[in-house]
Amino acid sequence: MNKIKKYIGFFLCLVAVVACKEDYEYPLGGGNPIMTLNEVPTTALFGDSIPFNVHVSDDGKALSTLKAQLYFSGDLVSETIIRTKEYGNYNGKIYVPFLKNIPDGTAQLKFVLENVGMVKNEQQKDLALSRPDFPYLTLVDSDGEEYRMEKESLYHYSVTGNFPQALRARIKSPKVGENGNELIFGKSVDNQIIVGETADLISFSGTETAYEVTLNVLTYEHGPLVEMTFDGEDMIALDADSYYVQKTLTQGQTIQVTGVELAEWWVDPDYFIKGTDGGLTFLPMSGEYRVVADTESKSFAIARMEGENEATLGDDGHGALWLMGWGVGSPSLDSQFGWNPGAAYCVAEISAKKYQFTGIAGPEQGSSLGQRFRTDYLDFKFFFQNGWGGEFSSLTLAAGSESLIKLTSSWNIGLADGVTLEEGATYVLTVDLTGGNDNGVVSFAKR
Repeated sequence: MNKIKKYIGFFLCLVAVVACKEDYEYPLGGGNPIMTLNEVPTTALFGDSIPFNVHVSDDGKALSTLKAQLYFSGDLVSETIIRTKEYGNYNGKIYVPFLKNIPDGTAQLKFVLENVGMVKNEQQKDLALSRPDFPYLTLVDSDGEEYRMEKESLYHYSVTGNFPQALRARIKSPKVGENGNELIFGKSVDNQIIVGETADLISFSGTETAYEVTLNVLTYEHGPLVEMTFDGEDMIALDADSYYVQKTLTQGQTIQVTGVELAEWWVDPDYFIKGTDGGLTFLPMSGEYRVVADTESKSFAIARMEGENEATLGDDGHGALWLMGWGVGSPSLDSQFGWNPGAAYCVAEISAKKYQFTGIAGPEQGSSLGQRFRTDYLDFKFFFQNGWGGEFSSLTLAAGSESLIKLTSSWNIGLADGVTLEEGATYVLTVDLTGGNDNGVVSFAKR
């Protein structure tokens, strides 16, 4: 035991000696980093990669790093770090970000030289920045086809052509100036215009005939986009075909929709009724809803919300009930729900604790809008959220429903043996939870 203690003591002493040696080699403080800015620009364009040359040395102390930092209004927006192993001249470049709505002005270019003792030398220069005046832009569609966008006025560019109605494209600029870069305008994950090589495609929504595509490189305004309002609020573009709004809706209220010919649109019969005045009457219980307008299928998809999250079924039977499976779809059977978490259908709560899904029976393929039940096959079930998780532990069929549907041991719903639904007929599926979530009653009937 004593020998082990001696070995441990010797090892700890050795570690202490090594640590002291390291501290001796690189103690904090000391030295005097010296920096000479040989070549540093005083003007630049947004989007430039500006070069610099700096001579670095120290009074015998090893150097660590040279940092070039760019500040807009006191905020660090770009940085280049160079390892300075030796004294001498170092060349580098720092990128000037191209951002929305930033006018010409003065930025600060700071150089920070640091030695291994963490002693720093800082020097700062003003950098006059201006936005590049591109002679033209180039629209590049999803197939790689390029179209020249001419300059209409300062910052504003356009091109007219026979583009697809749902056009997806990026827009690129030519290099401007000695230090300029080709800039790629695209979309971010939150659907905002950004500059970057990895940016997603921008979605435009045009017409069947030739139309104009525009971009303002200062404000990032672009078009054409469908300008839709729902109950007086602008719908926000998700992509070229989809627009959404999220708001509180009241049962029985009338909603006006502008920007589209609503008469040509299919509406979910459990959520809306079209009025003779061109408005929509909202049918479900009052609450917060997210409405997505699909301009390609000319239909609306609706989901109940709780703030930023999709609603779930509460213990009291209120909230949102979700439908997944095969043989059911919306707005038609060409879009069956399947067993895809996140793609379930939000069933309308038409009255307190009662949920309803109405559809016409139709074929699996080539169905029409509103055909939401397959004539020959059903296999679906209800969930308490948009995905796997909570579900019913028991269900009961309402009297008469057993002639059309059956319940499996896992509470899936299918067609009764030997049953085929009548194509073109309307069927109504309801779930009554007034007796509690553990005593749900399912009914299915031909209207």
